[in-house]
Amino acid sequence: MKRLGRAIVAFAAVVGMMIGGVGVAQAADPTDGDGAPNGSGQPTLSDIPYSVSDVSVKDIGAHTANVTYNWKIDVPADQIKSVCFIVNVRTVTDITPLNYDGDYSATGLADWPNCASGTGDSELTQTEYQSIYGAKSHDLSLVDKDGSAYLAAEYTGQNFFRWMRDSWDGTSSSGTISVPVIGLTPETTYKNTFESSVSTGLEWQLSAKLEQLWKDGVKEKTPLDLGEIYAGLRAELTDGSVIVFDRGSAAVPDFTTNAEPTGKAEADLPEDARDNITVDNAGTVTAGKTARIYINDLKESCAGSKSCFWYGYIYSDPVKLTSPDGAPFLTVQKDDAGKAYVDALIPADLTGDHTIALADETGEVQGWTTVSVEEPAPAAKRVAVYRLYNPGMPQAAQHLYTTDRAEYDRLIANDGWQGEGPVFYTAADETSKPVYRLYNKYTSAHFYTTSADEYNRLRDSWNDEKIAWYVADDADTPVYRLYNHVSGEHLYTTNAAERDSLTAGEHPDWEYEKVEYKVFTSAE
Repeated sequence: MKRLGRAIVAFAAVVGMMIGGVGVAQAADPTDGDGAPNGSGQPTLSDIPYSVSDVSVKDIGAHTANVTYNWKIDVPADQIKSVCFIVNVRTVTDITPLNYDGDYSATGLADWPNCASGTGDSELTQTEYQSIYGAKSHDLSLVDKDGSAYLAAEYTGQNFFRWMRDSWDGTSSSGTISVPVIGLTPETTYKNTFESSVSTGLEWQLSAKLEQLWKDGVKEKTPLDLGEIYAGLRAELTDGSVIVFDRGSAAVPDFTTNAEPTGKAEADLPEDARDNITVDNAGTVTAGKTARIYINDLKESCAGSKSCFWYGYIYSDPVKLTSPDGAPFLTVQKDDAGKAYVDALIPADLTGDHTIALADETGEVQGWTTVSVEEPAPAAKRVAVYRLYNPGMPQAAQHLYTTDRAEYDRLIANDGWQGEGPVFYTAADETSKPVYRLYNKYTSAHFYTTSADEYNRLRDSWNDEKIAWYVADDADTPVYRLYNHVSGEHLYTTNAAERDSLTAGEHPDWEYEKVEYKVFTSAE
């Protein structure tokens, strides 16, 4: 086996990240670790070193843990533009050999995160949560002696990043950070099984295992127990250079996640925890919908900035509640007034009076109360939002969105627009949150916003086209808003791949602004 560095196409990962307390996720792209494809004008990789020390794992739960570490960049703070804190988790539990023609991988495409884009925790759907954090099958591709890639094996494992890019104070070149890691598997030991550089360790092990199995004539699925978990950072400097994750990251100590707590029987719920939680709407929740559960007396260990992950149960029999994104735990959050709460999805098959209980990561009940579960109202018919594209329009006005099918058809037939069909669906209920549409007669651009302040501020210089459509309260798919700072165009999409493609290094004009609101992806 000839090994010169990181495998070129091995471990095309799905990665998860964290931005300022909001987790994000995206499919890894083939980059040099800076978000820009090879040879496309990526920033210079800095030779400035950074170090990580005193790495520890705290608050270990069944699916979660907080990784805390000290960090230091060897440069004055005024030369630092941004710092993104990162934890990378990778495991391999089995491999199925398919072919082996040698591994001649040269230094190639590192899949370190660029901390630039992704899907936030608040934007996750149940499907996306499993896609990012769940153990799943991957292809292992290697390079033969002629330099051609070939499919060598399939393997199963987890592979994701968590990051925080808005937690740097803007004035320090060293400090202590705690990164909350979610998506872990219960009763699993997370460890580093190769004592070497993070950039070669797990790939080396996996390729070596494949080589040995192939020599032994083994071609069936074979159990493995390989892993890597590293903590570090990515920093941008004021001179335009970038410090990448693998230049100073450190191994996280081995740790084992707990078993999931078992919900106590209703008769065993402690009396002193009664009504330490409350539910909006006079304790009435809706089957199949999200309920916000407030914590009246948050325990001291969760009172600071540390991330806490609890469990929820609904009775008669204790049925575990999931978060709206499908996570098997509930994240303790705070509203604008500082009140602690969790959001939980109420099972769709319940009605009547029930008890809800919240337990911390150790299984200790922190509060319980009674709720009334009502049937959901009949679903209103959803409204299609169509998108059109016209390359002949000014750059700021090349996309148009409408719920008016007649307008859509007319623009295609008479005005040179290309129909892109319904891009999402939203509410017919006019009591829902409105989306306002404005028109700029100087640039021909249309602008859409749910912000009444933004709408009212622009009405003096834009033509007011009133309400374009309404946002459904129970919608589950985020609409990403992007802005082209050269053309002035705004683009709205539910397609995370489209968002990530436009904001990658080859499209420097586009920047991702925010999740504008949530919609449906189907008419029913």
